[in-house]
Amino acid sequence: MSTDAFFTHHRGVVLALTIGILIFLLTLSTSTPAEEHLGLTALQHPDFLTSGLYGGGLTFIGTSPYLQLQAQPDIPLGKVNIGLDLVLLYNPYATDTDSQLLAKDGESWDSPSTWLKLIRYVSYGQPYDPFFFRLGELDYLTIGHGSIMSGYSNYDRRGLSLNFRNANEQSGVETMLNDLGNPTIFGGRVFHRPFLRPENNNFLTRLELGATYLTDINPDVQEEGEEPLTALGVDVGFPIYESSTFRLDLYNDLAVLNTLSPKPEALFEDPEETLEIESVEQEPTGRLESGPIGGEGTMPAKEFAWGNAVGVGFTFTKAAFKLEYRVLGEGYIPSLFDYTYESAKSIAPEPDMPDFLDIETSNEQRRGFFSQFIWKPGERLHFFGTFEDYDKGSPRLYMAAAASKLIPRFNVQAFYTKRDIGEGDETNFFADLFNLNEKSAFGLKIGYAIYPPVETVVTREYRFRRVETAEGISQFEPIHKTTFTVGIRADF
Repeated sequence: MSTDAFFTHHRGVVLALTIGILIFLLTLSTSTPAEEHLGLTALQHPDFLTSGLYGGGLTFIGTSPYLQLQAQPDIPLGKVNIGLDLVLLYNPYATDTDSQLLAKDGESWDSPSTWLKLIRYVSYGQPYDPFFFRLGELDYLTIGHGSIMSGYSNYDRRGLSLNFRNANEQSGVETMLNDLGNPTIFGGRVFHRPFLRPENNNFLTRLELGATYLTDINPDVQEEGEEPLTALGVDVGFPIYESSTFRLDLYNDLAVLNTLSPKPEALFEDPEETLEIESVEQEPTGRLESGPIGGEGTMPAKEFAWGNAVGVGFTFTKAAFKLEYRVLGEGYIPSLFDYTYESAKSIAPEPDMPDFLDIETSNEQRRGFFSQFIWKPGERLHFFGTFEDYDKGSPRLYMAAAASKLIPRFNVQAFYTKRDIGEGDETNFFADLFNLNEKSAFGLKIGYAIYPPVETVVTREYRFRRVETAEGISQFEPIHKTTFTVGIRADF
């Protein structure tokens, strides 16, 4: 096998191992024993926020210009932190009052979700503390090891994330709710270490058992009264070694999700064709042979799809890395609830495809690798990334970075994510990697302190916003947004 062919078939494991080795070597030179290590279930990426800035500027949503006024204070009150998002857009070309004053993504002030945006977040503690909650935007939420929910975003609505664990970390729970104004996705994970002792613990006594339940009660925004999409998971973990500077974990996740059957007429453009096929190919039992969801022109044969992940995780004082080997059953979608999940379900399916999500699935069993890393060598630099790839396609990527004053007066934040890279008849992996479309999201923010505390900020975003159709259906659409802001940086 040639070098190019090898990389094409094994790019997931090659990239994962390369990233892991680099992070390990960099960590050796930046670790500080006195600091707390990062937890596998508390991986975070840099916040893509323009907080603490008071001022105004010009915003372009698509090609439409708006005048913007903003005040985005962050108010720390001990372990409690409050962030407000007072952003107002003015459209000078609007003919009515309702269209002149809009919310920050151009939405009208006509729903609870829009009004809740005035409170960016209210939080207590950190995700790895004994008690943590965050009410507000959920920009990259992961439950457990991420086999079901990994990197989920509620697209600037106001949801709830709550974690609780007892003092000795013998048991705990992590929960989420996507939107307080219109909740549709909710659930969580519980874990317990049944053999944990007050002291002298070893490999066996640190055995951790977990169970996850997550559901979307409105998985098809085109239909009313559809069955919920439900995902269930069980996991077992072995924290082999734990100290203040290093932790090594082995774990296994098993998850199942119910697939939604497409309407028979959605599988054929002509209803009469269905009758003709049945009369020609019908078995004595009166049933057509069928495959799982995601098969071309077939009905799903199984009510549940399953997936399994075996993983190893390394966490240090300033970095964390994990690598998983995943086996995916027919029709299973790994880490279903990700950054682009809600935008994918808002896209109407093609006439000859299953009435499910605009997400690539497979009618064959798949195998592949998932990798995730975080590296924070100091307060001024922060990297985060995930990559997954399988032998039947559907690779996904997420990258985020933040740099503060590495160059005097400059601050930079960026993120990029994409799913199903290279899927399609006329695309390949590298050509599709950075092609912005409905499968991707992108953000870049550059700030420069002209004369502190006066600062100018430029942002460029391709992400998603909530809209309501003429039929009253709430869904999401891509939004291109460029903003130029000048203001006063006044952090509390």
